[in-house]
Amino acid sequence: MRYLLSWHIRESELHERSPEWREEALAFLTVFEDELQANSELEWVEALSAESQSVVVGPGGDVREGVYNQAGKPSVRIWVVRVENSARAQEIAARIAGELDTWIEVRECFVGAQRP
Repeated sequence: MRYLLSWHIRESELHERSPEWREEALAFLTVFEDELQANSELEWVEALSAESQSVVVGPGGDVREGVYNQAGKPSVRIWVVRVENSARAQEIAARIAGELDTWIEVRECFVGAQRP
């Protein structure tokens, strides 16, 4: 089963964290993602640009600066993992959440989404 894990945080919240925290978080993510890869659980990971670099495109091609969900926090990193069950996906998310002191969104990726 495939699951998408999302880390949501505002750019301003990242800037409020200490440089030491940001360094430790990056070090954790590097090692952790390598562990997932070694276990053949990591399909792919994306680190996204800051929300200040985001635009949304609407019907008719209208382009606006910002993120789509203005009331919510934008995604900054996304992982897709292939694991045996949802419990394992949640276990992985819990480790990330514990290290980064945040919530991690977990969603199953459906087979129909995989098209050549």
